[in-house]
Amino acid sequence: MYLHIGQDWMIPFAEIIGIFQRSLVDRSPEFRHLFHRWRVEGRVWGDWDEAKTVILTEEYLYLSSISAHTLLRRVERHELQFE
Repeated sequence: MYLHIGQDWMIPFAEIIGIFQRSLVDRSPEFRHLFHRWRVEGRVWGDWDEAKTVILTEEYLYLSSISAHTLLRRVERHELQFE
C-alpha cells in the first residue's frame, strides 16, 4: 500500500522510516547536515518553505505540506483496514 503525501506523490508504506514535524527536525544539527547533503545529491523532494512534515526513507527525504498528524492518521487507517 501507499501513503499519499500531497503533490500527487505516493510512497510505499514499506519504504517509510519516519514521519516527522518539520518544526522538530529543523532544530536538529544532525538533520540539517543530512538535509543539506541529500539536497546536493538530489535526494530531497519538495519545497522547504511550504513543508509541514518531513518523511524519511532510506533513499529520499520528502517534504510535505500535509501535517504529520494527518499523515499518521492515514497510516493508522490503513493498518486498521488490514488487521
